[in-house]
Amino acid sequence: MKYLKVQKSDSIRGEVSMPPSKTHSFRALILASLADGTSIIRNPKISSDWNEAVKAMRMYGAEIAEIEPNVFQVKGVAGKLKTPTDIVNVNNSGTMLVFIAGVAASCEGETTLTGDESLCTLRKITKHFLPPFEELGIKAISTKNDGMAPFIFKGKVNGGVAHMDGISCQPVFSVLLASILSEKPVELFVKNPGETAYIDLLLYWFDKVGLKYENVDNKYEHYKLPGNKPPQPFDTTISYEWSAVGYPLLSAIITPNSEVKVRGMDLTDPYGDKEVINILKKMGADLEITEDSITARSSQLRGIEVDMNKLPDQLPTIAVAACFAQGETVIKNTQTARWKECDRIAAVCKELKKMGAKLTEKEDGLVIHQDGSWKLQGVEVDGYYDHRMVMAFSVAGLATEGETVISDAQMVEKSFGSYIPEMTKAGAKLTVIEK
Repeated sequence: MKYLKVQKSDSIRGEVSMPPSKTHSFRALILASLADGTSIIRNPKISSDWNEAVKAMRMYGAEIAEIEPNVFQVKGVAGKLKTPTDIVNVNNSGTMLVFIAGVAASCEGETTLTGDESLCTLRKITKHFLPPFEELGIKAISTKNDGMAPFIFKGKVNGGVAHMDGISCQPVFSVLLASILSEKPVELFVKNPGETAYIDLLLYWFDKVGLKYENVDNKYEHYKLPGNKPPQPFDTTISYEWSAVGYPLLSAIITPNSEVKVRGMDLTDPYGDKEVINILKKMGADLEITEDSITARSSQLRGIEVDMNKLPDQLPTIAVAACFAQGETVIKNTQTARWKECDRIAAVCKELKKMGAKLTEKEDGLVIHQDGSWKLQGVEVDGYYDHRMVMAFSVAGLATEGETVISDAQMVEKSFGSYIPEMTKAGAKLTVIEK
């Protein structure tokens, strides 16, 4: 196993390059694979998740080839999906699991869909996509009857009405994707709609490839899908990853004598994680935002109350920021953070307490009690086989006395493979070790 050793850093300065967006890459690949024609995807985020997604869509009949370095040509199936001849395994990617579930429910045949231990034993939120699929005539089974992978899907959505819980956006992705590909009209009713910024991102891609839908009154509670032909092919360059921006920016904010610049972020991107820069500004961060760059400088933060339903993936980052703020920070409305690669609410609470933080775990978030009586101290912490946990704890370690050692350092490749060299170049004291 690889570990990340982090030491307090005197100054972090320079430009840090962002990776391509994993989130946009997945949507592009899935829709290109279903399209009627040949699409070009430039500069996708290459990772183990991408490779598993490519493998899965090839099993459904898409022809996918890297025609130039990091340029992929995808010949879609024009809506005529082949039945996979083997189990589809998405490994550690919950996002791919829900998208492939939507693909499986658009295929006449039978798909067995599984993943790694976390998908089979932790991510209970996926149970919410079984009832609506059953309403739409799909045989949808959790083989252990616990709402988690492995799953079996048989049949193709082709019209009907369904109802579901939308507390997490991911099961909604599954049903919307299968329904948008239906030849006959589908209506979907969603209670408790959450993480709506991620729904916006999916609808942005539906618009991009010419798929018709109606989000009634823009409330995310009722969708009308009139029946569609396959997606149109496209040529796209993947934008940079908003979910990665917080790590280098916060590193500069909490480290003395620091200034970090990030270039090329698309401020018009519908991606909800871009709200992290506004949350940091509300906490008092010195952030300069222009059309082509974001610059963060050393700042004194203050505690705030923040609703993070639109960006639950940023909970670890904001929790770390709160440890360096003055006053109490309340992170709320982010219960879905419990169903990610790990239970991020419980994990953040446990590991930051190891480092000396005073905080309270809530069902839907955290309260960080920074009254000035404590500072974080370097210790050995668990990375939970979770890329966001590893990077968030590494940021904490850069401004913490002593040495912080984080397990599962190899997981940063999942979303930000260049994180360690980029941050090291800027002055961060990060070293990968093996035990």
